[in-house]
This record gives sequence, structure tokens and C-alpha cells, in this order.
Amino acid sequence: MELQSNIKRCGVAALAVMLLGVWAVLAQNSGDPLERGFQNPPNSAKPRVWWHWMNGNITKEGIQADLEWMNRVGIGGFQNFDAAMNSPQIVEKRLVYMTPEWKDAFRYAATLADQLGLEMAIAGSPGWSESGGPWVPSSHAMKKFVWSETRVEGGKPFTGILAHPPTETGPFQNVKSAGGSLSANTEAMKPPPPWYADAAVVAFRLPEIDRTMAELQPKVTSSGGNFDLAKLTDGDYANATLLPAAAIGQKAWIQFEFQNPVTIRGLSLFVAGSFGRRFGRGMSGPSGQALEVGDDGRQFRVVSEIPTGAHTISFAPVAGRFFRVTILAQPPQPGRGGLPGGLAGLPGGGRAMPPEPAGTPIAELVLHTAGWVNRVEEKAAFSAAIGLAAMATPAVGADAVIRGGDVIDLSSQMGSDGSLKWIPPAGNWVVLRLGYSIIGTTNHPASPEATGLEVDKLSKTFVKEYFENYLNQYKDATGGLMGKRGLGYVITDSYEAGQMNWTNDMMAEFSKRRGYDMQPWLPVLVGHVVQSAEASDRFLWDFRKTIAEMTAEYHYDALTDILKERGMARYTESHESGRAYVVDGMDVKRKAAVPMSATWVGNMGMMASSTPPPGGIAPGYAADVRESASVAHIYGQNLVAAESLTAGSGAWTWSPETLKPTADAELSNGLNRFVSTRRSTSPSMIRSPD
Repeated sequence: MELQSNIKRCGVAALAVMLLGVWAVLAQNSGDPLERGFQNPPNSAKPRVWWHWMNGNITKEGIQADLEWMNRVGIGGFQNFDAAMNSPQIVEKRLVYMTPEWKDAFRYAATLADQLGLEMAIAGSPGWSESGGPWVPSSHAMKKFVWSETRVEGGKPFTGILAHPPTETGPFQNVKSAGGSLSANTEAMKPPPPWYADAAVVAFRLPEIDRTMAELQPKVTSSGGNFDLAKLTDGDYANATLLPAAAIGQKAWIQFEFQNPVTIRGLSLFVAGSFGRRFGRGMSGPSGQALEVGDDGRQFRVVSEIPTGAHTISFAPVAGRFFRVTILAQPPQPGRGGLPGGLAGLPGGGRAMPPEPAGTPIAELVLHTAGWVNRVEEKAAFSAAIGLAAMATPAVGADAVIRGGDVIDLSSQMGSDGSLKWIPPAGNWVVLRLGYSIIGTTNHPASPEATGLEVDKLSKTFVKEYFENYLNQYKDATGGLMGKRGLGYVITDSYEAGQMNWTNDMMAEFSKRRGYDMQPWLPVLVGHVVQSAEASDRFLWDFRKTIAEMTAEYHYDALTDILKERGMARYTESHESGRAYVVDGMDVKRKAAVPMSATWVGNMGMMASSTPPPGGIAPGYAADVRESASVAHIYGQNLVAAESLTAGSGAWTWSPETLKPTADAELSNGLNRFVSTRRSTSPSMIRSPD
């Protein structure tokens, strides 16, 4: 009766408090597993840490100090990177990657980690991106397609040597690689020798309205500099003429003056140095560039803005005698150096930009009279640009496109020396010689001794050979302590190797996956419209989809299979805070044991401000963590990891208090395993404080 009276007086809320108190006492007495888990969490619940061996500054004393500290403070494991940037030598003898002394130190680390129960992982290559090394031959390296065009008059026998496509090692046509490493140690390394192979030869009849600038012979004038029509349209993308900058708020310009009005449907403008910057993902803000048209050379109207990072644009037909490209001089933008735009996602660079010239170096400027694919460089996967759905090629009349039946395969008729004997039907024809050469990206940031070409991500054979070689090196280094004990994981870091768009059996893979032959569509890859604008854009979508599928299957899924044979598994990041390649990030992570993301503190990634954020994380990183969480839900993994709390600012800028909002935001987006980016000048030589 007294208990009932108390319930009536105190109410239901008081009863709930009383019952919770009783439950707490019972839980304590019975040893509740949830409480025990908080007091002594299992290894699966503990954070991991990145452990960088920088510039060979390694000793066993440092290894022991680091690993014992990790174990002591509750870290569950580490992901090891043998890397090199600008760390000074602080040990008596630098340990060079995979030398006997280095292997001895690594075996000691693996053995001690096993004794301490620490999970152990290595990166997918020396450095941290992506899968490359000195054992990768040029023929197995990342590739892009290259081409040449030879114009042929129909109805007459043609006997000659087809122009050879560019063979330069670099991201696009004859543009040479600007370098693919973040490491100052690799600046003096010799670039790989050129490598090239032919892919196909096709001829196609041009629409009658297709006229070259050489045929139309416009007069070229400019606001400054000395421009020549032949040089502007010669297909040389590496050498440029400087268009001096105008005064702030004024326009510099290059003008084509035709004898009679000409109808133009597209423009290609190439600025030297806008290719090959690995971290460039497109700059924000207006470009200040435009194409203008006029009838008298005095009054002009804008035909189209030229978006930032664009090289080729298409638009509704416009007629005029005077066409000019204008470049508005804008005030300098603070903080622009270091992460320029250009063809997004292509390899090379990564260093701070040199002082800009007082103007714009123009390598190519071509006006197109026939149908041309809008933003063809991005659609042909020379970059990882976003927003392609908003870049549809404008509708083109039947008189301005190549008819599907007018594309002829001549591959078997070209000799090994490039010679061709052929009698074309009536009309004006182009013979397209399509080949492929290497991009030249290297793994980074690695020591010179461990730096080599990035492997072809579209070849299952080459990827398997690469990883078998790489893992066998570690099998030797660990004395076989790999798999269930010792070295158990490989982490593929955020993709920084740049976009590739060709491999040896690209055409066969396309046919197998898409169900039709790509040969009649090859002219579209270089900009020509075949059948219709819509059909050409659809083909390019299929082309990118094929590249995406091959990368996911032959690089990432294949790595899972390779590791499984050794009792190992993988962690995998993909895009990080922006689109890194044309691959779907969820496909990349679908067979990873642990789908992984990245979250920097601050809002600008590698240019992170030293000012702590007011809370939360930048949208790109939030999306990255959510992507990994989605992968875990869809494909059945139960862990969601992220490279966490990475900072690009000075030492001691951040504290647990200022880092907590970022960590909380990661957790709210689905993370349940932190992988802290523990950075120091030489991690294996500095004892970490408790």
C-alpha cells in the first residue's frame, strides 16, 4: 500500500528514475557487457592511425617507441606509408626502401605489432598514391589516346604516310608531363622514354560545310603579341604565343577577320600550361573569357562565355565576318597559387604555381564550321569534370554532321610504318590515326629509389602483376608474417594518379560491355559529331562508363581477390573532397573490407586554413563519409572509416577542443572508425606524448 501511495505521489517519471537506478545496480552486479565494452573496448572499436616513415628516418628505437605508445594509449592499429617529401635527415643512416636494412626494420615493426595485437596495413604503393613503382615498365603504365588527322580528296588514289600521333609522355596530345610527384626528392628524376602503340585507323567523309581555317584564310590581328594563323591551328598544344594582358577591367583579344560572313558552331581554345595539374579540379568564379562576333570590326556582341577550365565549346550557329576571343583582365585573386584549374584531374604538377606571365600563352585557337562536341576533352575522359549533364552538345543539322555510314575502318590497310594506299569515294575525307601513349604519372610522394610509373588501372593483367610484385616484396620484408597475423591490410588512399582513358584492349572491352562496336564512333572522341549531337554525347557517356567499370573491376575488385589469396583485405578511399576520376566511388569501395573516406579540418582541403572551423566539416568531406556509410549499408560491411582530422596548417594549431566539432560531424555522417592522420617530421623517430 505504501509503494502504491508513493507511485501516486511521485508519478510515472519518478518511477522511471527509480527503475533505472535499480537496473544500474543490477547491471553492475551482473557485469553488463555494454558497460564492460566502454571500460575496455575491443580492438575493432579502437581508432587507427597513419604512420609515416619519412625520407628514410627510421630506427628500431623509434619503431619501438611509436608502437608501444600506440598500444598504451588505446590505438588499435596503424597504416604505414614509406614516403618522402622535404623531411631533413635526422638519423645517422637513412634506410632506403626495400634495402636489407629497411627490410630488417620493417620485419621488426611487423613482429612487434603482432606481439602487441596492433592491426597493420601498408599503402598501395610507396608514398600514398596510388599503385606504382620502379618495377612498372612503360608498356604497363597509365595511358591516354592520341591522334592525327590527314585530309584526303575523294575520287583520287591516296598513297602516303599518315601523320604520326604525338608520342610525348604527358596528359594530352604533345603536352609533356609536368611531373607527377609531391616529393622534392624526385625533381631530378629522368622522365620515362616515350612509348606508343597504334589502336585504329578510320576514314570519314566530312560534311560539305566543314571548312578549315587554312581554307578560309582569315586575317589574324590582336591587341598585342604576334599571332600567326598556321601556328594557332597546327595542333601543337605545347608551344604558345603570349597575348599580353590588358589593363585591369579591359580586354585583351585575338581576332579572325573573314572576307565574307562565315557560320561558326564551335571554338577550341588551348592555353599552354592548363594541362597536367594533378590536383586541379576546376577553378571557381568567372573566367573572363568569351567569344564575340561582329559585322564591321568595331561593334561586337558576345556569342558565348568560355567557362573556367573549358577548352572546347559548342553553340548555336552564328554568322559574322569578325570573330574575336576576348580575355578580361581581372584583379589578382588572393590564395590562387598552388591549386590551379585547367583540365581537372590530370596528372602532374602539384607544386605551387610559378609567377604568372603578364598575359595568356595561347597555344591553339580554332573556330569550327561543322558540328563539334561541346566540352569534348572532359567528355572523352581527359579530366574528371563534374556537371557534364549540363554540357550537352547543341543540336546540329544533318548538313553539319558525319553520317554513320560514312565512317570506314582502314586499320588493316595501314603499314607498320604508317603508310596507306587507298582510293576514297567522292567527297572530302579525313583519315584518323588513333593511337595511345603513356601519361607518365608516378607514385608519390615516394623516395627516388621507390618511385616509378603508375600502373595501367584498366588492365587486370598489369594490375595483378603490379600487386603480386609489391606484395612479394613485403612478404620478404616481413619474413612471411602476413595475413591473419602481422601485415593484414592494404590501404588504397584517395586517388591522386590522374585520369586515364585508354588501354591495350579498350575497343574489345567497350564492345563486350556496351554491346556495340566503337569503331564507327571514333571520330567523336576527337570532337566530330557523328549522326547527331545527342547520339555523340551518348557514345561518350558509354565511353566514360566503360572506363569507370574497368577501373573498379580491374584495379579495386581485383585487388580484393589478390589479397584474399594471401589472407589479407583492404581499406579503400576514392574521391575525397572532389571528383578525382570518372569512376563511381561506391563501386570502388564495394568489395573493400573497410570503405574509407577522408576529412580534413578546415574547409579547403590541402589549402586548409590554420583557423579552426566553427563546427562541422566542408560539404565535400561530409559527402565522402556518407558515401562510405552508404557502401557499408548496401554491401554488408559493418565498418566505416575515414582518414580523419588531417590539417594543412602549422604545428600545434589544433587541440582536442577545436578538433571535436569535426570528429562529431564525422560520426553524425556515419563514421565508426577513426584513422587519425598523425603527422610529424619523422614519425618513427619521435616518441609521442601520452
